[in-house]
Amino acid sequence: MEGNKRFKKTIGLFLLCFAMLLTGCAPANQPTSKEQATSKNDEESTSKATEPARKKDGKEIVIGFSQRRVAGSDWYTNLIRGAEEEAKRQDVKLVVLDAQGDVAKQVSGVEDLIAQSVDAVIMNPQDPSGVIPATNRLNQRNIPLIGVNSNLDPKANAISFVSDDPRDTGYKAGWELAKAASEKFGNKVIKAAMISGYPKELVSQYRRNGMVSGWTDFMLEKYGKSNLDLVAERFGNWVPDKALPEMQDIATAYPDLQVVFCMSDVMLPGISTALKNTGSKDTIIGSIDGTKEAIKKVQDPNSGLVVTVSNDPRVQGADAVKMAIKVVQGEQVPSIHYIANPIITKKNAKEMYDPNSSY
Repeated sequence: MEGNKRFKKTIGLFLLCFAMLLTGCAPANQPTSKEQATSKNDEESTSKATEPARKKDGKEIVIGFSQRRVAGSDWYTNLIRGAEEEAKRQDVKLVVLDAQGDVAKQVSGVEDLIAQSVDAVIMNPQDPSGVIPATNRLNQRNIPLIGVNSNLDPKANAISFVSDDPRDTGYKAGWELAKAASEKFGNKVIKAAMISGYPKELVSQYRRNGMVSGWTDFMLEKYGKSNLDLVAERFGNWVPDKALPEMQDIATAYPDLQVVFCMSDVMLPGISTALKNTGSKDTIIGSIDGTKEAIKKVQDPNSGLVVTVSNDPRVQGADAVKMAIKVVQGEQVPSIHYIANPIITKKNAKEMYDPNSSY
């Protein structure tokens, strides 16, 4: 009997300790603190030195990067910067080619990369299906393909895709924009416009659908009805000089415009200028990317920008290089790799703002 008591007591203590250990762990389906880290923390981690990455035979790894376009976009510039810094950190060779917004040039550029005997290719496609002739050649040569930022057609057979989760990023922006609109305008019908990237581009469609879903869900929960009058969607090609005339046309046609869904902070300068030119002082904006300038604007109550959701290009570029290295070394990688996308509003903008950031 005494032995049984000791045994039960021991078991009880063991179970208590085990339960205490479990309370210190995040559930499997919940993000850990590491996964919730901001892009800033991810950027800092990529700056630390590491052992040189090599192929199994000890030779240098050569990675090609086929970028859809660079000119006019600080986001694309920083995407390449993140990739270059990670390649330097891991001591691999990175060959970057700029397609300058030309699908044919991107296809021929991939042929150049094949001729240079690259071990893997990272691609940010100008057109998801227009680049299939290039991806077919990569498949024929057994050169692994990593997609980044913009979705590829499934026929491209990319091994992994690195991006933010565009639907979730859009949803977060739409929810917070609806919340700000509710505080400012109440439950009356809201006249809104949308400035997207490119027509029929998957990432533009995903962000658009996410934004509208986030907005709708907030309003349904708040008022039990949808109050969105989306009067126009135009395309700014992800650059401010293209977004400006499109936004100006809309604001001129709808002087009572109250809300703008912006698909990228890069287009914000053009949108803001257009609204200023047309005298649209009360229009509020929700955007995506989390640039330093956008975070600064969120802190300014007169800027009109009420939310941006982080989508750090430096982290995408660095993570794409990491995926390519792992594939070359024979490791398994996830078919989809999403980076962290924290929401930035007036509540946390001051905390999130880094004046020394390169982005």
